[in-house]
Amino acid sequence: MAVAALPMLALLVSLPVAAQGVPEGAQLFSQRCASCHTVGQGDRVGPDLMGVLTRREESWVTTFLKSPGAMIDSGDPVVSGLLKKFNGVRMPDQQLSDDERKGLFAFFRDCADKGSCQPGATGPKLASDASPEEIELGRQLFEGRVALANGGPACIGCHNVRDIGVVGGGTLARDLTFSFARLGERKMTPALKEMAFPLMKELYGKAPLVDAEQYALKAYLAQVSRDGTPPRKDRDFFYLGFVGLGVALGFIGIVLGGRGRAKD
Repeated sequence: MAVAALPMLALLVSLPVAAQGVPEGAQLFSQRCASCHTVGQGDRVGPDLMGVLTRREESWVTTFLKSPGAMIDSGDPVVSGLLKKFNGVRMPDQQLSDDERKGLFAFFRDCADKGSCQPGATGPKLASDASPEEIELGRQLFEGRVALANGGPACIGCHNVRDIGVVGGGTLARDLTFSFARLGERKMTPALKEMAFPLMKELYGKAPLVDAEQYALKAYLAQVSRDGTPPRKDRDFFYLGFVGLGVALGFIGIVLGGRGRAKD
């Protein structure tokens, strides 16, 4: 009888262990991963992670999480394929501890067992939770169609993004099409709040973005990154068209001028 009870005792002891780390993993996913990934809701900036521990060996996922950059540079064929599929956006190194990684894995397994997963919101509102109205406000703030509350300049003066239009935005600073994919929620939020880059500090030091503007811009940049289309190239043809027109008009002027002199 005692021997027969041993398997049941082992099962009862193992159940809490199996569930251990799931809440921590869910919270970590919400804070560090949800801006680029889902678990069961489809691809975003990066792949849907539902069943990732079934598709890949746990050792492979562990190695990747320790340093995505190193694995990308190693030429791993799976990573190379994902990089191509997701527009060359490199996942930044997350520097997860072993306990954090184990918590994430517990969360992934729990989601796979349930068949779906939607971790509860924790902390500040994520860009992925933005409404269409908030995203549109971010677009209008970026383009300068809605003025910033404290009088700061619109982003379009220095930056470009994929969907602004043929003429595009400024080229004084970096193209921001995939800025959210590069920085993620964890770095984008303080970047918009602190404006730590020298030029931005000078421009917004006395005209900081209010909280609603920070969130709307973050939501818009997340949407632009999520769309997955590389930055527009057609504005290059737009400017080349002007150059070509100028050359053509100049050539016509030379020809007509030559004919005029010939008649004289």
